[in-house]
Amino acid sequence: MLRGSLFDKILKELSRRIGLSLMQMKYIAGPEMKNYKKFGVDELNRRFKFSIMHCRNGKIRIYTGQRARAFLKKQTFEKIKISQSGALKGTAAFVGKVRGKVKIINLPEDMSKMEKGDIMVSHTTFPSLVPAMKKASAIVTDDGGITCHAAIVARELKIPCVVGTKIATKVLRDGDLVEVDAERGIVKKIINIRLARLKNLRSGS
Repeated sequence: MLRGSLFDKILKELSRRIGLSLMQMKYIAGPEMKNYKKFGVDELNRRFKFSIMHCRNGKIRIYTGQRARAFLKKQTFEKIKISQSGALKGTAAFVGKVRGKVKIINLPEDMSKMEKGDIMVSHTTFPSLVPAMKKASAIVTDDGGITCHAAIVARELKIPCVVGTKIATKVLRDGDLVEVDAERGIVKKIINIRLARLKNLRSGS
């Protein structure tokens, strides 16, 4: 797995070789890399302004502008069981371990509730949400992998980030206290951690 500065160095070298800016490179999906010229710079610039990358059954679809906004509002999620520990599991995009208060931020109009040190939880992130991301002590997303927008920004900001949890925005609520363990790609509610410790004390383990 490529993480942190190594991935960023590779991305910068690719941008130099194919003649695109680093910003534009961040909005090319992996499978598109060989044929990036077919959709052009204008499409990459639209993606920078506002876009959603959705991966399902191995197929990647990218929506921009109003189509992206409509997709985000109408998106439904499969019901996925959480592990018995109550933990959400995803991919660690930048390591670290923090605790904080959840704020669900999916659209620019949600950003007013974000406070310094909150845990930002989103379906996915895009450039318009960067002001909120800069306030976050950690970022958690439903979608994405190590090349997604949230992962790249988290590495730049050097804050813990767990992506690809699938259901974080569905099971977490504003104000929930959580622990983000980006060393292991795990997000837990504080109440579940305390209950687990109490159970261990009672069992004598």
